[in-house]
Amino acid sequence: MKFSTVVKQGAAATVMLLMASGSALAWGGNGHAIVADIAQDRLTPTAAAQSRALLALEGHQTLDQVASWPDEIGNKPASEGGMPETLRWHYVNIDLDSPAYDAARDCATGNCVAVKLPEMIRTLADTSAPQAKRLIALKWVVHQVGDLHQPLHTTDRNHDKGGNEVKVSYFGETHKGHLNLHSVWDTLILEHETGLRTGPHYSIDLDKARAEAEKLNASITPAEVASWSASGLPADADQVVQGWVNESHGLAQKIVYGDLPTSGDNALGNAYEKDAWPVVRTRLEQAGVRLADVLNAALTAPSGSTGH
Repeated sequence: MKFSTVVKQGAAATVMLLMASGSALAWGGNGHAIVADIAQDRLTPTAAAQSRALLALEGHQTLDQVASWPDEIGNKPASEGGMPETLRWHYVNIDLDSPAYDAARDCATGNCVAVKLPEMIRTLADTSAPQAKRLIALKWVVHQVGDLHQPLHTTDRNHDKGGNEVKVSYFGETHKGHLNLHSVWDTLILEHETGLRTGPHYSIDLDKARAEAEKLNASITPAEVASWSASGLPADADQVVQGWVNESHGLAQKIVYGDLPTSGDNALGNAYEKDAWPVVRTRLEQAGVRLADVLNAALTAPSGSTGH
């Protein structure tokens, strides 16, 4: 079935520059759509049918159509129907020098992706919950699994708001001084390597994103799936999610910040890209595989199929 080619997704993709604290956006509309598309292809028949039934409540058919909804409502004022209080649900700030996530230190209020994602997974799996509530949980799960696979959604260096306050140039471009490390990892690396673009009003071409997702999905080996897949869901969602958070944090330490130029000019080009792009590509692939794991576990009834 053919859907609208250009859709408005990730409507706040540049609002990160104006945020007062933390970072709430990851991958941009294209990246989130790619994660959703990879997962869509890996759903069990039961999970696919249940996700379609939930999406149909709002007239949608595929996961990529709702993948950036949490960004849109988070960056819209409450007076316009937005939920700005959810901005913190997209990330967790772990100090760069800390070895791993610590709940008491890093998410004492429970207002971070490491806590909210497991909550949404449990709501989605609760067949006694109202369908509208489960749909909201589905949209959050699709988005947050993508979020936490972006390394800068798990790491903060000297209160730099997940790299939002680290000014950089990228292949000579500075976007008039507004370019920062977070936006490079959110969108620019992916766009530079794939040719995908974010259009006027932050629109994306879903067909092009789907085509890129197909290429990435086809490159994932059975051994990688076995290595990346999560078990124990949804019961062990807290531990599983924390493991994914720690992976991203380690990548932020080693690559995102570790590969910054020692000259201090933060001029990013080919030398940085050669290590950064494989991380971006792999994290999108992992997020897609793992999102499918989450949805297959949460949306498969006890008597349903568990195979792919």
